[in-house]
Amino acid sequence: MEQTPQQPIKKYKSFTYSTNVAWTADRQGTLRSDGKPQLDISSPPEFKGIPGVWTPEDLFVAAVEICQMSTFLSFGARKELPLRSYISKAEGVLEFVDGKYRFTTVIIRPSITVGAGWTKEQVEALVHTAHDNCLIGNSITAQVTVEPIITIE
Repeated sequence: MEQTPQQPIKKYKSFTYSTNVAWTADRQGTLRSDGKPQLDISSPPEFKGIPGVWTPEDLFVAAVEICQMSTFLSFGARKELPLRSYISKAEGVLEFVDGKYRFTTVIIRPSITVGAGWTKEQVEALVHTAHDNCLIGNSITAQVTVEPIITIE
């Protein structure tokens, strides 16, 4: 029986991200990470927090939305996508399920404009490839849906 050489096993890197939270007053605090601007944080007004301040719920939805965009931009750059504009809105639904609150869905609605040479179908396929490879979306239990609006110039 003929033996074939084994493929080398690909080693994947591991990454660590650090943040610091400090309580300031009531249900409010600050979020810090080295080399980044400080954010004022609170629980949301629905949970007796401070209006107009970033909340874990805001940051959760934003993390999913940012990951979708950055993954799309990365894949688009590899394929030389002639991107003209990317603007998105996201909405997360927090529900009481099985005795506790949890996000059940996050819907991301990007409006993407690209130059000529690509079809809407090609851009949409790239959006969905990015969705399938978004590490934040792959790390949560909420259902993430991406509903793009694509314009070709």
